[in-house]
Amino acid sequence: MSYQSQHLIREAQSHRASSGMSQRALAARSGLTQAHISQIETGRLEPGLSSFIEMARALDLEVVLVPKKLIPAVEGVIRQSPVEQPLLQASQSALLARGERLVKKQKKLYGSSIDLDRIAESLRSLKPVRLAKADRATITNAIETLQKHQASPQSQQIVSAIAAMLQAMRNRIARRSEIPRPAYAIDDEDDDA
Repeated sequence: MSYQSQHLIREAQSHRASSGMSQRALAARSGLTQAHISQIETGRLEPGLSSFIEMARALDLEVVLVPKKLIPAVEGVIRQSPVEQPLLQASQSALLARGERLVKKQKKLYGSSIDLDRIAESLRSLKPVRLAKADRATITNAIETLQKHQASPQSQQIVSAIAAMLQAMRNRIARRSEIPRPAYAIDDEDDDA
C-alpha cells in the first residue's frame, strides 16, 4: 500500500480479522463485493470515501472528523476505553504474527540467517507486551521494508539493520518494564526494629 489511506485500511482490516469476520461476511454487511474488499485490503485499490465508510460501518466503526488540537484528548479517551484495549491487542498480535510469517517465508526462500533469527526472536518476545503506537509503527515499517527488500544476499545490510533495530526496541521495552526493587525493605509488621 502506498496511498494516503493505508493506515485507515490497516486498522479496518485488523478490526475485521480480530473480530473473526471474513471478507465475504464483510461484503454481505457492507454491500461491497468480496473482490473489492480484497483489493482494498491488499493495497491494489484505494477505496473511495463512500466505500470506506460502508466498510467501517459494517465493522461497527464510525469515521469522524476531529479538529487537530483535540486529537490528544480523543486518543486519551480511546486509550481509557475498555472496549478499545482488546482491539489494540488484537491488531498488535496480528502485526507480530504477520512479521513472523514473513520471516518464516524468507527463511524458506533464502535459508536461515542470524539476522532472520534475531528478527523472529524479537517479534516473539514482544507478543506479551503492550506496545506504544510509535513502536507498532516502527514494527510495521520494519516488516514492510523486509517484505520489499527480501532477505536475499543483496539486502543483507538492510536485514541486519532491521534485526538490530527490533532487538534494540525489545531490549528498551524489557528494561522499561522491569520495576526497580530496593536492595532491602523494612516490613510494616516489624515494629521492634
